[in-house]
Amino acid sequence: FVVKADPAKKVNLSFQNGNLKIEAIHKVRNVTKHYIDLITIKVDGKVIKTIKPEKQSSLQSEVIEVSLPELSKGTKIEVTTRCNEFGKKSAALVL
Repeated sequence: FVVKADPAKKVNLSFQNGNLKIEAIHKVRNVTKHYIDLITIKVDGKVIKTIKPEKQSSLQSEVIEVSLPELSKGTKIEVTTRCNEFGKKSAALVL
């Protein structure tokens, strides 16, 4: 019985001009066979967006930008990423 987990090593979040930038550091050898396959975005605890990439942006990381123009100061954003080979990694940001 073997269990293999390979979540993102780190998830970096930044928010500027109504855009959330998500960078999941996840080194792979093949972006179509091993990749971040699910990104869930929560705002103040409520899921507002689920993204299902079919391949990874690069061999080093998955990078995506999402427009969230209606957010105000004090809002908490939480992002969870999942590897298609198992494993999750999360990060949070308060505006």
